[in-house]
Amino acid sequence: MAIPKYFMWDFRSVVEVGAGCRTFVPQRFTDMGCKRIGLITDPGLVEAGVVEMVTDIFTAQGQPCIVGIYDRIEPDAVMRVINDCARWCRELAVDGLLAVGGGSVLDSVKGVKALLGMGEVDIREIMPGNVGPYLRPLGKPLNIPHIALPTTAGTGSESSPLAVIYNEDARVKGDLLHPYLPADYAFLDPDLTVGLPPKMTADTGFDALSHAVEAISSPGTNCMIDGLSIQAIKLIFKYLPAAVENGRDLEARTKMLVASNMAIMSFAMSGLFYPIHNIAHAVGGQLRIPHGEANAVLIPILMEQYPKHYLPNAEALADALGIPAGLTAEEIVPAAAEKVRQLQQKCGVSPQFTAQLDQATRDLMFWAVRLDPAGLFYPLPDPVIKECITCAFS
Repeated sequence: MAIPKYFMWDFRSVVEVGAGCRTFVPQRFTDMGCKRIGLITDPGLVEAGVVEMVTDIFTAQGQPCIVGIYDRIEPDAVMRVINDCARWCRELAVDGLLAVGGGSVLDSVKGVKALLGMGEVDIREIMPGNVGPYLRPLGKPLNIPHIALPTTAGTGSESSPLAVIYNEDARVKGDLLHPYLPADYAFLDPDLTVGLPPKMTADTGFDALSHAVEAISSPGTNCMIDGLSIQAIKLIFKYLPAAVENGRDLEARTKMLVASNMAIMSFAMSGLFYPIHNIAHAVGGQLRIPHGEANAVLIPILMEQYPKHYLPNAEALADALGIPAGLTAEEIVPAAAEKVRQLQQKCGVSPQFTAQLDQATRDLMFWAVRLDPAGLFYPLPDPVIKECITCAFS
């Protein structure tokens, strides 16, 4: 009988779920002793009226006070912007951070939180070589009250100890890991996601799927990861097509937010074995292809081109995807890729990127994948990298 391996589970966020649950946000800040809240978001969410859905609650309840809205977050969590936002927080004497947005906003706020908590002004200083591995016991409490309201069901960043930070000078997506990065409270309110367009709904949903698939296929997986990942994948396959078809389906929106949160929980605890994200980060960093779209294209391609990675945990993958019993691991992996491709079709997701790459750009992409932080930790074989690039681009 095999002895189960040791693992540790560290999940810090209180997660509140349900339509309208955002109404509890001011009270949670008050409970944490906050009086001056800085709301951080992006201009699109201000224009769409989503931010007003949050600020109106503070106005109605009277306290604590939102002392300013920083709405300059870009489509990635950019180092330059994070530094500027941290400066803004200091100037306004902010004592609580409120993140309202998708993955870029949520990761940017975690970068700001790290700067404020560690007493730094430039995030490059805490991410030398585009990596900031502040794992325990190195990662100390940051002591910055922080609440997150995700407006997409994809990254799960509201509860993740990992932030993907874009170095715009090097055109590299780096990783900041710290046990105190997650929000103290994460509010999964589907009301904030109903206006998300079908394509963004699909792409962010596939981002959540990629987290669950990466976790369940990781050499670092365990029974808790399997349980969360399997259920997350089942929820995504059931509810993502419904959310894409009808953005006002609150049940589908809620279940996708929950699936996203479950997937990131398992992803964050599974070790840094991320072949899909390795290529997705390189594609995003060099070609600025949105992260969700990158993962949506790459999930089945990695299964097809690097089946060796998925074979050891193929049985759990079969359970998650409803693949009939009795197949060998070698049969399960291509069947899993086909299941994902069927979901792509249901959700209107393209199986390839539209960008046309010349040979020089293909060579650049190869080295971007090889030198990506995820690739340095868990390198893909050179032929696999090249074939994945070939398959991903038309």
